[in-house]
Amino acid sequence: MIRDNSFSILKAFAVILLVLTSCTPWPVVSDFVGLVAMPAFFLCVGYFFNTEHVNRPAEYVERRARQLYFPFLKWAIALLLLHNLWFYVGVLSETQGTATAVSHPYSWNEFSQRLWSVLFNMSGYDDLLCETFWVFRAMLLANVGFLVLFILGRKISRFENDKEIGWAIFTVSFLAVLWLVVGKLVVTGVAGGGYRELLALFFICCGFLFRQYRGTVEVDWRTYLLCLCIWIPVAWFYPVSMTAHTDLLHFIALPLPAFAGFMLLLGLAEWVGRYKGIVNKLLVYIGDNYLCVIAFYLLAFKFVSMLKVGIYGLSWSQIAQHPVVEGGHWWDGLWLCYLVVGVAFPLLVRYFYLRLTEGRRWSFGRWGDLLFDMILLVGVTLLKILRGITLGIYHFFLNFFRALGEFLKASSPKDE
Repeated sequence: MIRDNSFSILKAFAVILLVLTSCTPWPVVSDFVGLVAMPAFFLCVGYFFNTEHVNRPAEYVERRARQLYFPFLKWAIALLLLHNLWFYVGVLSETQGTATAVSHPYSWNEFSQRLWSVLFNMSGYDDLLCETFWVFRAMLLANVGFLVLFILGRKISRFENDKEIGWAIFTVSFLAVLWLVVGKLVVTGVAGGGYRELLALFFICCGFLFRQYRGTVEVDWRTYLLCLCIWIPVAWFYPVSMTAHTDLLHFIALPLPAFAGFMLLLGLAEWVGRYKGIVNKLLVYIGDNYLCVIAFYLLAFKFVSMLKVGIYGLSWSQIAQHPVVEGGHWWDGLWLCYLVVGVAFPLLVRYFYLRLTEGRRWSFGRWGDLLFDMILLVGVTLLKILRGITLGIYHFFLNFFRALGEFLKASSPKDE
């Protein structure tokens, strides 16, 4: 069976656009691509959701945890351990950052707290170099949430097929995000308030429904023209993206143009996929490893920042500017260097790491699998203990009130 590489190429386009939003010298370009880049990943997840997972939920959750939680864990901890070192080499600075985040060296207490948050809340990572790590948490929680809702939908007899269940989840997720935004609420226990996670669930549902109807709807040039007519006006006049916090108008303005942009990327990916060659293989490799690019492209930018500081004779401390060094000219081509290095460097490191550890019994990856198994074992054990304690308390009070009822009945004056 010949593999369809369209969606791998689509994810490659999406991650390239994501990197471009951080380094382009033209804000209007960032407005256009930022509307499409991040939602595309969640739409792809929903598109490939297999309803057979409903029969094996534990297996599905474990697989997604290995694909999302463990990479997040090892990469976040690695960068957390190196955090204070970045200040000595100038990658980070207490005077450089963004309007909402300025980094500083961690004390032992803060390091420990952040490590705890990384382990148990998928948060606490570096605010600047790991700015996009929220994707791992959002994707994991949204995946599990969609599976749980789908299982519940299967148990409700009024739904005749999976399409109706998908529309039910679509309605529930949309109303949940709407309630969160209008009420200015936060999801307790979820870092960032949970808006991105609920929005990710909504986009996963949209991707699932798109898969259900794709074979029954004809897509031609008129479809792509309509998508352009939806995507361009919103991106030009009211640019939005998957930010951590938003208002009602931003939320309402996002889904339709994001899906329109997704359709355009898919059409482009299908066209590129027809031509076999080095470009096709390169895009497929990028798309298959897009999470690695998302995790490390901001750190990779620092190499180009060093080059830019040297070319323009700037202060070494300006390397810490986030995400790129300010100044220069658009025609110097350094924005293109940021783009190429931001995508290529994480993938090159991954490629050579896999080559070096290939065939070794106790590679870091195997140690990681063992660590994940231990964490999973501890988690399951704690849940069993909690379940035992809960059942023990339940039976204690049940027997207590039953005995109390029998005592009151036995001592009733009516019996005398």
